[in-house]
Amino acid sequence: MRNFLTICSLLFLSILLVGCSQTLGDLKNAAAGINSKANEAATSMSLDVHSVRAVEIQFENKTFTLNDLFKNILRDVQWHYEKKDEQNKLLITGTWKDNGLFAEYNFEDDVKKQLREDGRIEVILSFENDLLNEQLTVINMYLYQEKLVEQQGKDALHALYRLY
Repeated sequence: MRNFLTICSLLFLSILLVGCSQTLGDLKNAAAGINSKANEAATSMSLDVHSVRAVEIQFENKTFTLNDLFKNILRDVQWHYEKKDEQNKLLITGTWKDNGLFAEYNFEDDVKKQLREDGRIEVILSFENDLLNEQLTVINMYLYQEKLVEQQGKDALHALYRLY
């Protein structure tokens, strides 16, 4: 009787595992398909972002890339690139550094401390026919969802260049 119970248990377990193995295989195939599509999307997006980040800027007898500029003046830089017809937008976000960025606002020391930890900078650059349109530049600084600074245009962008 004991052997019969063991044999029945093993038979039941074998049948259960055979049914699960096909389901497990299906799950593996589905996961592999999702992973490959995600990799394709990331690769295509990152190629566009990398090419835009490599755009060279010449300003006051200096040459630097957009990547150099923003890696130098912001912390935790993230890039978001969106193509729409002839106009492309690049959103650069990062954390504020106390390096002279927005120094004209004379923030108090306690506000500067909060900005270093939670101050978020957004810079929106617009490209038309693969050329940077400096007039459409928008620069914002937020602290806890509150907009503290909003600057626009060529002068705002050139202030970032000078800071670099």
